[in-house]
Amino acid sequence: MGRSRRSLAIFLLVSLAISGVALFFRSYQAHGLDLSSSPLLGGWGGVRLKDVSQNFTGPSSIVFPGERASNFEQIAIRESQLGFNAIRASFAPYCSVQYGLSNSSPPDFMGNYTQGELARALSIVEYFNMWIIVDYHGYAEFTNSTMINCWLSFWFGPNRATGPTGVVGAFRDEYSRIVWEPLNEPDSGSFPVSTTPWCIQNPVQCETNMTAYASEQYQSWLNKDRRMGDTHWVVAQNLCSYACDLDRTHAYLDYPKLNDTVQRVYESLHTYVYYPKMVEHVAYDANNNTKFEFGDTAIVGFIDDNTPLSSDSKLKFVNATTKVGETWSRGKAVIYDANNDNIFDTGDIPVTGIVPPLGTLLKSDSLIRFVDSDANGVWDGWNNSTGDTAARQDYLNMLNETSRLGWPVLNTEGGAFCGSMCPYVAPGAAGYSSVSLRYIQDIVSYEDSNIPRIGRLLWAAASWTSTPNGGVYGALNPGQWGTIISSGTFTTIPITHDVAVTSFDVSDTTIRAGAKVLVGVNVRNVGEIGEKDFNVTLSSNNTIIGEQTVASLPVEAVLSLSFTWNTSQVRPGNYVLTVVAGPLKGQAISDNSRTIGVSVIDGRQSLPSDGFAVLVLPSVSAAIIIAAFAGGLTMILRRKAA
Repeated sequence: MGRSRRSLAIFLLVSLAISGVALFFRSYQAHGLDLSSSPLLGGWGGVRLKDVSQNFTGPSSIVFPGERASNFEQIAIRESQLGFNAIRASFAPYCSVQYGLSNSSPPDFMGNYTQGELARALSIVEYFNMWIIVDYHGYAEFTNSTMINCWLSFWFGPNRATGPTGVVGAFRDEYSRIVWEPLNEPDSGSFPVSTTPWCIQNPVQCETNMTAYASEQYQSWLNKDRRMGDTHWVVAQNLCSYACDLDRTHAYLDYPKLNDTVQRVYESLHTYVYYPKMVEHVAYDANNNTKFEFGDTAIVGFIDDNTPLSSDSKLKFVNATTKVGETWSRGKAVIYDANNDNIFDTGDIPVTGIVPPLGTLLKSDSLIRFVDSDANGVWDGWNNSTGDTAARQDYLNMLNETSRLGWPVLNTEGGAFCGSMCPYVAPGAAGYSSVSLRYIQDIVSYEDSNIPRIGRLLWAAASWTSTPNGGVYGALNPGQWGTIISSGTFTTIPITHDVAVTSFDVSDTTIRAGAKVLVGVNVRNVGEIGEKDFNVTLSSNNTIIGEQTVASLPVEAVLSLSFTWNTSQVRPGNYVLTVVAGPLKGQAISDNSRTIGVSVIDGRQSLPSDGFAVLVLPSVSAAIIIAAFAGGLTMILRRKAA
């Protein structure tokens, strides 16, 4: 990078750190890539490829006539109505499931990949002119060479689940608006390098080693992909999306460092606030010895044995039964009673559990204690400022990625989920807390309001979330957090259907009547989707000579066709030959036809040849044949035989 660009980047980062606002005066460029030219995508994830199956209680499908709309289709409709142009479709991590490393329950919860399901998903997104992020929703695929080889063969073949050319080979030429997401969130703790003695002793410094290792695996994937001829966009994940030992302000150091021959890479950081990392941990000191040990309960966070525990009388629990001797037990919400009035009211801080209604009675239990990390004698929780700070730090990380590595950012997950111990207003995968909602609103505002604008997929718009009143749409159901926050819309551009006639050749443009003329045609799919079952038609002065049906033409593919024009029944004269490909449904570009002018002469006439022209006058008793030779004329008068 040049000095002026570095100076601009420093200025922007400093100004944002001070004010929380970034103003960009030009687009960054790196890798020869103008970031403003990358597709700006926005939408939601959570829906699975398996959700393309009919929902027999759903409305009628508009994509597949005669069927009921799948959950996938219903979510796509919902997104389209709300102004989004992308959907993230997930499936279970094939290799982790095969080798027992999946952390889902059941292991294939996200659904085992099938080619048919991805094909149906593409039909749905094509109908709505949307992009699709195809998400291999795994974590442990970089664990060892066996897992890596399995992962690569899944994507590129041969593989029993994906065929001889894998997922990419099967869909390389089918739809241009695909973004491949090779791995959801690499778990750096599973990397071989993470178990070396040096890394165990130096976890922060080891992040550099682990990022280099992840970059190597992503680069291997990219190289295979490009050698296969694929040109789709690909998204690589920051290691902090799963977990890292870096301070939040330095998460930008964990973006993979990649090179791409076709310059189509996005980098992603999953934007969440994980509650236990933001607050002092809380425990139930069952044996009342002021240290955490076997038999005690970690209420918030994961607490090491023998960790000292402190008391704060304002840590109370929701008094569910009003019994005099009631004590805290699992499942009861804990509240920080800021004004110490034994009532949950405005200004009190939810600690864990479902947030109760205002006015709920609170009760003390002296065995609810906390880890006093900063030794100030008071439990330190979170508030809106916590969310504001985290959002600003994460946005700075995105800017640092663009400045350092030069790739556009597309964050493929983010939301208001904040961990199982979070004090939720609405629980479940599509739930939210007051602070996590504040955080994600800040993130969305940063991404929408600055230049370059940053793309995102939020989580989770899905039917499986278990959030009360989540329905089919999850966080996008009316009243859920996805409809509470303010979000910009994303431009939806109609799919380009375009089969162009790129060449049209006739063996001769002066044809003796009765001859059979060879006509050659090349057609190329320059649209965004593979085209099927269209006709290529050759006509002469609007009379059809021949028609051929093309069963399939992938994106960017070229097909050569030949026609034969039998002129035995054609009168002498001038003709316009026209070839037309299609027309295709939705084709608005007029490059699907070409014309050539030809002359058909009487079969008794001689065809012109180089350096010699013949004019035949059959209606008179004598013919004057003028032959042109180099520099002179010879006139021959020949009497017609009687």
